[in-house]
Amino acid sequence: MKWSNWNHTVQKFLDDPTFRESRRLRVIIYLVMGLVLYLVLIGSILPPRYHFQVGQTSPVTIRAPITAVDTLATQQAKQEAMDKVPKQYEQSTAVEEDAVNTVQKVFSTAAQVNSDKSLSPAERLQELTAVAPQKVSSSTLQAMLAMNSHELGVLESVSVRIVQDLLGAPFYEDSVQQAGLLVERQMQTFDLDRVSRLIVQDVVQSVLKPNMVYKPDATKAAREAAAKAVPDVYIHQGDVIVSKNGIITQSVQSRLRDVGLYSNQPNYKIFLGFALFIALSIGLVATYIERRSSRRRMDNLMLIILGLVLLLMSILIACTKGILNSGGPTSVAYAVPLSVGAMLVTVLADASLAVVVSFYVSLLFGAALGADFWYACIAFLGCLVGAYSVAKVTHRGTFMRAGFLVAGVNVLAITAMYLMQSDNRMDFHTFSLHVGLGILNGVISAVLTIGILPFFETAFGLLTSIRLLELSNPNNPLLKKLLMEAPGTYHHSLIVGNLAEAAAEIVGADPLICRVGAYYHDVGKTKRPLFFVENQMTKDNPHDRIAPSLSHLIITSHVADGLEMLEKAGLPKPIRDICATHHGTTILWYFYNKAREADKNGTVHVDDYRYPGPKPKTRECAIVMICDAVEAAVRSMQRPTPNRVEGVIRKIIRDRLQDGQLDECDLTLQDLDVMVGAFMKTLKGIYHSRIEYPDPEKIRKEVSR
Repeated sequence: MKWSNWNHTVQKFLDDPTFRESRRLRVIIYLVMGLVLYLVLIGSILPPRYHFQVGQTSPVTIRAPITAVDTLATQQAKQEAMDKVPKQYEQSTAVEEDAVNTVQKVFSTAAQVNSDKSLSPAERLQELTAVAPQKVSSSTLQAMLAMNSHELGVLESVSVRIVQDLLGAPFYEDSVQQAGLLVERQMQTFDLDRVSRLIVQDVVQSVLKPNMVYKPDATKAAREAAAKAVPDVYIHQGDVIVSKNGIITQSVQSRLRDVGLYSNQPNYKIFLGFALFIALSIGLVATYIERRSSRRRMDNLMLIILGLVLLLMSILIACTKGILNSGGPTSVAYAVPLSVGAMLVTVLADASLAVVVSFYVSLLFGAALGADFWYACIAFLGCLVGAYSVAKVTHRGTFMRAGFLVAGVNVLAITAMYLMQSDNRMDFHTFSLHVGLGILNGVISAVLTIGILPFFETAFGLLTSIRLLELSNPNNPLLKKLLMEAPGTYHHSLIVGNLAEAAAEIVGADPLICRVGAYYHDVGKTKRPLFFVENQMTKDNPHDRIAPSLSHLIITSHVADGLEMLEKAGLPKPIRDICATHHGTTILWYFYNKAREADKNGTVHVDDYRYPGPKPKTRECAIVMICDAVEAAVRSMQRPTPNRVEGVIRKIIRDRLQDGQLDECDLTLQDLDVMVGAFMKTLKGIYHSRIEYPDPEKIRKEVSR
């Protein structure tokens, strides 16, 4: 299949009313739109995940996307605080009492066995050894058995005194290691001989034990209190977790996990939450579109185009997030030309829808960049200005003007952000960089809009303001053909265009479509130009020599011929609709009357002399129909006075109403009434009266006499 045939087939399908108005297809478009946006943007909403192992090198600089507690650093700080808390002990009096009792028992037993003369020395030593601590040496016990009761009483008193002094104060494990030195120091105050000192030291050392009892519960409570008093260590949003080419340590791995950047089980809540957000957003956009007035309602083709624009914006957002995730600078976000979408929607649909779409896209942009308010705000302001700047396009330079306006608003918004910051994170160099990127944003937006718009115009046969302005160029092949082969029709079309444009401006229709449609509505007359009175330069009329039925066929065929020429030239459907409906199903009264006068059998029916239609279905088609009839009627008037012209205009409108030609369009009676004033004002400038200029040759002859 040739490309032209394929293009024609596709265009025919896109123009099919069944395709454009199907309710089921409309629902499917909304569902697919939401699903595609979800799939494209879910990767931007989800935080990036890294699979680094300890010892690896990071290929990118990773910054914290959120503020979170540094688990490892906090744990280390708490552990340090716990380690500084000493063990908790409690002094026990029982240790002192046991030690004193043991000392007293040893010395009292020694005095007792010494006084018992019935015991042999071996039996005495055996009984004393049985009550003495194991650490007391045998030589010490034998020396005690050699003393009398008085000497043992003195040593007992000294030993008890030393035990009470040492165990009356905290006595730890470390003190046990130094027991000999401590006892020696205590004995300095007593006047004892060498043997007595050795006995006291040996007995006292044998009973000395730590009197500080370890309390694990108290120690644990004290350490927990110390740990609780330590504040959490935070990783702040924007902090560098690891620099490019940095080594992944256990600390880095822990911090990645804390901010949700380390690979683990997916967060299904984010998936579900974003799906709910997309569903709400698409639902609200769909509600807004479906509740618009019938004049501004979008058909399925325009819905698909809107979906493509949203897809384009989503891809821009996803690419931006991809750059940031790969280690790109955060400042790249200021150069993202989201206002392209607003401009395209404005030109392809209207500014009000562009505002809604801009708000929606800006929210998605802010959500993708860490729910940052400033990114969303700056993006929305740029989109808003872009939408309103191209609301009325007169030439392609309008887009560049809009781009500069977007750049200016970006500069103001970034300046406002710079002035309102409280933590001084942005220095002047960074501010200058952001301003430069904001300006670049506007310029790129304009360039992309100019480049993308022709794709939508060509691929979908859309009729934009730019396309209409190009079609109105007199150098267009069809208009040149009309001028060269049917100059009268060309002039007629120009006047109809002026009338239609003036009427459309008053009743709220599209003036540009009316004017351009009027230029092309009669191109079919170029096939047989001499059969139309405005192209007949002489009084010879070929209709005088043929039957009225054939004249009717020739005259009405200019509509079908024009449609064929317009389709072959690839003109959009709204222009073709104007051509197809500019006569509706009106009657060719001249040829009907001529046929009736010649008919002797009464076989002529008025419906046989109607145009094939269809009737106008849009305001623009109806306006061109009326203007076509008005211009032809006024041109044929002998003396076009204002009152007579107004009467003819009102009669034409009344005839169209009575014949049902305006039944399928949404022009109101009030619209038709105000259109009369617009026609009168325009026709007054075209068919105004002129003064009769004298003949220069006649004046010259009179002067020469």
